[in-house]
Amino acid sequence: MKLSTRFALCLAVLVPLMVSLAGLLVLALVSADLRAERDERLLARLNALRPMATSYAWRARVAPAVPPDFMERRLAAAVGTGAYVHVHGAEPLTIGDVPARPPAGDGPADHAERAGEWRYVATDLGRRGSRLWLFEPRERLDAQLSLLRRRVWTVTLAGAAAGAAAGLALGRYAVRPLVRLGRQAAALDTPPEPSARTGVRLDTGSRVGEIDHLAGVLNDLLDRRDAAVTRTAEALDTARAFAATAAHELRTPLTSMGANLAQLDHPGLTPADRDELVADLTAEHARVQRLITVLRQLAAGELLDPATSAPADLSGIVREAAASARRRHPGATITESVADGVTVRGWAEGLRLIAGNLLDNAARHGEPPITVELALDGATAVLTVADGGPGVTAGEREAVFARFRRRPGSPGSGLGLTLVRQQAELHGGAATVTGSRFEIRLPTAGGTGRARSWLE
Repeated sequence: MKLSTRFALCLAVLVPLMVSLAGLLVLALVSADLRAERDERLLARLNALRPMATSYAWRARVAPAVPPDFMERRLAAAVGTGAYVHVHGAEPLTIGDVPARPPAGDGPADHAERAGEWRYVATDLGRRGSRLWLFEPRERLDAQLSLLRRRVWTVTLAGAAAGAAAGLALGRYAVRPLVRLGRQAAALDTPPEPSARTGVRLDTGSRVGEIDHLAGVLNDLLDRRDAAVTRTAEALDTARAFAATAAHELRTPLTSMGANLAQLDHPGLTPADRDELVADLTAEHARVQRLITVLRQLAAGELLDPATSAPADLSGIVREAAASARRRHPGATITESVADGVTVRGWAEGLRLIAGNLLDNAARHGEPPITVELALDGATAVLTVADGGPGVTAGEREAVFARFRRRPGSPGSGLGLTLVRQQAELHGGAATVTGSRFEIRLPTAGGTGRARSWLE
């Protein structure tokens, strides 16, 4: 059932109910007022007729044989409805509609007989037992109350019809902002591309707090949905690219290993040739292992969970990376100048990848001496690794950070500097190169710079 229909039904029920309750209350109050007014009217007429009735009773008692005079006619004309005059020692006087036997008591009270029902009041006329009763049939007041009831029920039925019509109209008017909000929400999925919905906002303009709040909540949900769709699309693109590049890079060493394994079964293979093939297989195996390790590190950076970020001692990490590089490259000369107490917020393993890969790159492709510096530039930590070689030309400064970019004959995987830039950006920083000088700028733990990936 539509909300507007429910609204109309509620008004169609509530309006007649309220009108009925109000009508019953008015009917009860008006009935009480009419009865009180009738009693006051009877008492006023009784008091007005008492002197005339007393005079009539005296004449009837003194001269009962005398025919009725003008006093009786005046009394009959003044009564209006019904009266009964009892005169001690004379015939009673009956005027209008009265019961067969007058009731006891002064009233106001009700009196009923088979002939009908009356409202009456009574009073004594002197000391000799004369008495005056005034009667009014109950049908007169009942007719007024019946007319009032009919009018109340007529108004109730009219109120029901008006309530249903008004409820339908008001219901449609009340839910119009919701209808518009529904149309806007349905239109969001009309474009075929998820990116086409980016920036679309629900706005009812209803100036109704609850509906505008609902629109705001839906906007927040849609924003999160769009962000999730974007991240999912990026993750799928990354996974496709990762699978393609991994398959491409692994194909060459695996093909070479397969050829060498096939040659091992050649009957004319000499021991020297066998040793050479085994050495090639060992080298290719090591290359595959290094490539898988680097690809794992690259994928770990792309799927990094922001919840794992924590303050990390960059000074200690750089010193450990320099010591480890000296052990891996005993022929390299590495000097360090590291400031104490430099802390950044992020992933400690990612920071180790930055420092370790820069030092390995300098040791493999550069010339001595190799220098490592870590300093603070305001709220930014600046890590610099430089060597004495000619370095990277101006046209290759961005290309060296691309995936699988390596010089001919290089033993590396071509992903070392890619990992450096990836981790620098994940930590809210940047990686640049000028000649043989690689510079990494990262916000410190007290700085405001953060990578977008950490915030999502």
